[in-house]
Amino acid sequence: MRYNSLSDIRVIDLTHHIAGPYATRMLAEMGAEVIKVEPPWGEGARRRGPTRDGTGDACADRGALFAFLNTNKLGVTLDLRRARAREMLLAMLEGADLLFENFAPGTLQKLVGLSPNDILARFPRLSIVSISNFGQDGPDRDAPINDLVLFARGGWTYPVGEPTREPLTPPGSLAQYVGGLFAAIGAMQALYARNFVLGCGQHVDVSLLEATVATMIYETVGFQYSGVARVRVGKRYAVGPFLIVTLACRDGYAGLHCVTDKQFESLCEMMGRPELVSDERFRTALLRMVNNDALLAIVEPFFLEHDRMFLYREGRKRKLPLVPIPSIAEVLEWEQLKARGYFETVRDPVLGEIRIPGAPLRLSSHRPEPTRPAPLLGEHNRLIFGERFGLDGTELSRLRQAGVI
Repeated sequence: MRYNSLSDIRVIDLTHHIAGPYATRMLAEMGAEVIKVEPPWGEGARRRGPTRDGTGDACADRGALFAFLNTNKLGVTLDLRRARAREMLLAMLEGADLLFENFAPGTLQKLVGLSPNDILARFPRLSIVSISNFGQDGPDRDAPINDLVLFARGGWTYPVGEPTREPLTPPGSLAQYVGGLFAAIGAMQALYARNFVLGCGQHVDVSLLEATVATMIYETVGFQYSGVARVRVGKRYAVGPFLIVTLACRDGYAGLHCVTDKQFESLCEMMGRPELVSDERFRTALLRMVNNDALLAIVEPFFLEHDRMFLYREGRKRKLPLVPIPSIAEVLEWEQLKARGYFETVRDPVLGEIRIPGAPLRLSSHRPEPTRPAPLLGEHNRLIFGERFGLDGTELSRLRQAGVI
């Protein structure tokens, strides 16, 4: 879905991969006009799979990641290695509110011929949002990185896994999405400061590493308070006077969150073992921590005897936090998400109908509009360069033949 709360904001998007496109996608969902600038051969994520079966070469530049991250955007092409393309980019910055880039530090200046400070001086109402691995300065500024490095350096990897085994890296690219979220927040702060405080734009420096560490506040602050680091505890959430654990069921797995005395009473009632409440081993939270293995040995067989949804329903009756752990296919059909219309169906000109995650928020003051599909390569060259900047068809053809667009 798409709202119009930012309909007067124009964003020039030079980003690629995940964090940058995700940040600008969120602004596009709020109605900002986001113009995605790609090289004439297309951003690399266009060819990153998976692609839809049976579509062949028609989908060569229509990978699922690109199709999701670039909805609601306009798309143009510019080869910024060429002087004419750089001139056209600078013309696009006239009247723009935000410029997003996630090149390696220093690359923007090499491409455009101007430093961020030079660009801000030339376009005083513009703010630049730079997303990089480690930030625009510091000893690791130019170090290579991937998601494994972000998870490890950000503190997520160390506490995950079995106590006697190597740490495990969480799956996916969550660090990239968190970084994109902080970039979008930073952009909104820059717009607010320009409109109500500073009167001009600024440079927003977003570090993917720092965004990752920011999600580990409990661990970093807790360590400074107690000097005790979180350790790997396998299927348990953490060591403590509670039972927060992943358990095998007859048809899969379920997560159990049993912390308070009331929750423990509910768990014992659900298992048909009310006598455990007064058992000397489990009578208090401290005793349940000391005898956690013994308690788990009682709970595990009960879960193995029952299906996930049975346990979920019985837990809900007793206000006991207990949830079946779904597959991705089951997430797509989760009744709560369907009831709120979270997944949207978008009619893509190449892929046909695709379901994508929608906005995880609702604005009561704005009526949402349907999501537009991601742009085809150079789809809006004529709109932006022709209708807005006055280049006629002959000039656009010449620029295309010269490799500028």
